[in-house]
Amino acid sequence: MAVKKDEPGDGKAPGAKASASNPPVSRPSSGKAVTSKPPSGKARVIEPHGDVPKVGPTENEEDTETAIETPYAKDKVKGEDGDDDAPGDGDAAGGDDDAAAKAARRAASEARTEPPAAKAAIPSGGPDAFGGWLVPAYVLSLVLVFVGERIVPSDETLRYAFSGLGVAGALVTTLARLRAVMGSLGERRSVERTLALLMVGGVVALAVYFTSTETGKGLLHLASLKAETRARVSAITTVTWIALVVLSVTPLLFGEIALAPMRRAERIEVRRVRAATLAGATLAFAATYVTLFAYGAGELEMKLDFSYFRTSRPGESTKNIVKSLPEPITVTAFFPQLNDVGDEVRGYLSELALASSGVQVKYEDRLLSPALAKELKVQQDGVLVLQRGDSKETLSIGADMKNAQVQSKLKSLDVDFQKALLKVIRTQRTAYFTVGHGELNEQTGGAAQTEGRTAKNLKRLIESQNYAVKDLGLPQGLAANVPDDAAMVIVLGPAQAFQAEEVASLKRYFERGGRLVLALDPDFKVDLAPLAAAAGLTWSSAILATDDARHFYPLRHNDSDHAILLTNRFSSHASVSSLSKVSQRTAVVFRGTAALDKAEGNTANVDFAVRALAETFDDANGNFVFDKETEKRSSYNLAAAVTKPTGEKDKDGKDKEMRAFVLGDADALSDGAVGDTPNGLLALDVIRWLGGDESFLGAVTSNEDVKIEHTKQKDAFWFYGMVFVVPLGVLGAGFLATRRRTKKGARRATA
Repeated sequence: MAVKKDEPGDGKAPGAKASASNPPVSRPSSGKAVTSKPPSGKARVIEPHGDVPKVGPTENEEDTETAIETPYAKDKVKGEDGDDDAPGDGDAAGGDDDAAAKAARRAASEARTEPPAAKAAIPSGGPDAFGGWLVPAYVLSLVLVFVGERIVPSDETLRYAFSGLGVAGALVTTLARLRAVMGSLGERRSVERTLALLMVGGVVALAVYFTSTETGKGLLHLASLKAETRARVSAITTVTWIALVVLSVTPLLFGEIALAPMRRAERIEVRRVRAATLAGATLAFAATYVTLFAYGAGELEMKLDFSYFRTSRPGESTKNIVKSLPEPITVTAFFPQLNDVGDEVRGYLSELALASSGVQVKYEDRLLSPALAKELKVQQDGVLVLQRGDSKETLSIGADMKNAQVQSKLKSLDVDFQKALLKVIRTQRTAYFTVGHGELNEQTGGAAQTEGRTAKNLKRLIESQNYAVKDLGLPQGLAANVPDDAAMVIVLGPAQAFQAEEVASLKRYFERGGRLVLALDPDFKVDLAPLAAAAGLTWSSAILATDDARHFYPLRHNDSDHAILLTNRFSSHASVSSLSKVSQRTAVVFRGTAALDKAEGNTANVDFAVRALAETFDDANGNFVFDKETEKRSSYNLAAAVTKPTGEKDKDGKDKEMRAFVLGDADALSDGAVGDTPNGLLALDVIRWLGGDESFLGAVTSNEDVKIEHTKQKDAFWFYGMVFVVPLGVLGAGFLATRRRTKKGARRATA
């Protein structure tokens, strides 16, 4: 249809002209296309939007024209003065046609922005009218059951009141949720069904819990089962109902919280509710898994502790000792009830008791058993008393876990317990160290201590095996005869040669069934061959070395390190049995060692327990470099175990046997090597083999911290490094970074 021009009587003021701010507005009949003239001067056809409400001052709808707002009539609708419905400067105030046109424009705008079905009223009294209260009432019902069964179970009236009310509330709310499912449609029904199933899961949990009560056991005849079976069924039902409650209530709460803001809406975001429910289910499954894992681990008779601070566990050696006990021992632990230290000690003793039936463990509270505490002379908590017949030994630990000394004792519990155990099961013996020849055991300070060429650790190790350590020199009769109470004699790296009388005395002691440790060091360039000959061996003063970087220890980072040999070649002899078991992952250190060999005519049994690796050579000229013309590569013997029967009987009626362990290096048993190291394990096994305690062989566990010892040079290095080197390094790095950034900026500016 043609565009109507402004004429008098159509609602426009006489003489009013169309402009960019006041374009012409057409009033078409219903259902017909509209053309309007935009500011560009071209006509534009506007299609009708469907059933547009028609507003007019008369009842004749066919003659009523509806004004449709176009993009070019925006200013006309709003008016030039900026107010809605206010007549503009080009409109005639009070015109009936103009008022009708404005009303029609408002109705058309509302029709496009708000469809007729956009705001459907939500009926009151439906499932959503009470759905928001179902989950809170359901959770409250479960809480009432908990109060009745766990808080007031001794009062039958209160118990049945709370529990009955809680069960009834859980059933009613669950049935109400099921009714809400039946009254819902579409996506809302899917959500309601999921929440209803979760509530049913909680009701099932209550039913399972009922089977664990006395009434439930009676109805199901569980009380007539065997005690073991009844305990197993009770554990299963307990775990099941707790897991069901967690797996039902947690996702139920998450889903209800997500649904609450949308409950009165026509449509709900199903994905949002589903995601929240799945998140709650994931959390519930994780908590259930962790709880069940902890419960299952608690039922196993084993314990794994990977923490930094942890109590040492019974070592292989301690277990072997208790397995070989001739008669049982009793261990009484005095700790208060619910004590952390007592719990740690209980774990250690329980594991030890499982290893041997010869260990009987009792746990007592000193204040609750005053008579027993007085009999055993226990006056404080945190004490272990070991008894075997009339022999008794006390081990004090302490009962305050916050005490650093108590923590340290827990870390070394296996070592200390073994010491006390050995004192109980056998009498103390004596080990003699020779003195007067510059042995390592005589060195106490200075350069020797700095380099670790002392023997404090070895002495402590021997004392831990229930030996008394004494000196043996000329004043003690070394040149005449070794004392009769000597269970062992140790010669540790003499710097001076022994007199012939002293060597003869040691040889006589050895031949009558004595036990010798000969650690012969070639560093001092003295003749120690006579000592080796006393055991039927030969000894070379040439130091062994290797140029294979895999087989020497880099200490000084020069050629002298070639003489610090590493080896993991051990025989199957009892003196190195513990090392042979771990030879694939450990090695012992020999710091300047000589080679050993069997002397001609020796009828004793010689087992070379430790050998060097194949690339080792005898460095005859001492230059730490292999010389093909004069030196030879071979797997040299570093340590030997020598045994020979004496033909006599000991006091127990057993054949007496002479035993000697000879090493080509004394540093292998020095403080620099012995400790919580393979060399310490070597020393321990040698001491036990010489003492006839082969059944005790094995490692002792200790979690004590390794001491960090600094020399003056190291302290000076760290001081100047932290005061000068580190700050200068930081400043230098900052300067370089700033300069680099400046250069980049200059290049960009030039470009």
